[in-house]
Amino acid sequence: MKGFALLCAVFASQGAFASFELALILQNYEPLNGQEHLNVTRWDPLNRLSLGQFSVVDNSISSKLSFLTTAPGTVDLLQLQDGTLRSRRYNYSTGIYVDDFNTGVSMITLNSATFVNTSNILASGNFGGNHQARIYNQAGGLVRAYTMPASTLQAVDAIMTASGVTYALSRQAGTVSGSKYTLTSYASGSGAIFNSVVVADNTTVTAHSLTAYGNHIAIGSSLFSNREVFLVNGATIGAAVPTGGYIQPTATLANGHGEFIYGFGIDTVNTLMSFTTGRITTNGGGTYWTTSATRYGTIYDSAIVLAPEPGTFVAIGVGVAALLRRRRSK
Repeated sequence: MKGFALLCAVFASQGAFASFELALILQNYEPLNGQEHLNVTRWDPLNRLSLGQFSVVDNSISSKLSFLTTAPGTVDLLQLQDGTLRSRRYNYSTGIYVDDFNTGVSMITLNSATFVNTSNILASGNFGGNHQARIYNQAGGLVRAYTMPASTLQAVDAIMTASGVTYALSRQAGTVSGSKYTLTSYASGSGAIFNSVVVADNTTVTAHSLTAYGNHIAIGSSLFSNREVFLVNGATIGAAVPTGGYIQPTATLANGHGEFIYGFGIDTVNTLMSFTTGRITTNGGGTYWTTSATRYGTIYDSAIVLAPEPGTFVAIGVGVAALLRRRRSK
């Protein structure tokens, strides 16, 4: 009985520990031996702690991280393999493979993928020559195809907000040279264009990811200082506001909890992983950057999950060990 009480006390003690934002970073470098291999790095961006890595079974770099709300404690690797959209699921605490499924959706390139509406997948890429954002169910059934701006060369990213409004970032040829990037909105339940805004024209900078919170949208680019924030009312996009102020290269943006967003990249001078954070609602106010103490390689995607902070795991481990010692002593 005392042992049971001790165990209950240990798990109840989780309430005394705060949660922290756990970053999962998909990259191709293995710090232990330098071999290139696709790994998920667990990183605490606030306390600047590396919490280890786990390998994924396939080296396809056309892969994105996403969480399915009906499968807590896991992360899905949504990826293009052998021309079809698939998913492999892992326990993000242990790195243990859990499950997989093949949607059967045929694609040439995959640029983004995320779970929406509990189980459907919102993906953007090249679908047999059509550069689009589309929603499929897990059995491969087409739920919705989104109309893209004219002359789209790449469907870069797409997200759906809690209200059901979808936003897509696409690339076209620049008016004079380079590239033009357009942000397009779609009303809830519709695949027709509601509004479009050109966010960059005649640029050599690569835009790569979208994040959203409330009526704000942030666009990530190869230079974090080129991130833009848009005020949104429903599906109507407002004027672009440049944010940032640092020139640290950023490979991917990820939503933190609430108004915080994170940018992850590689400091190519020192060959270190770097990250930047800011408040999306204040146009990037509170932005800072730093680098890790460990060498990392190319970053392909990132995602943030709220997890028990490291002290919780320590407390659980100490409590369980104490319980086992009590049992052995009897």
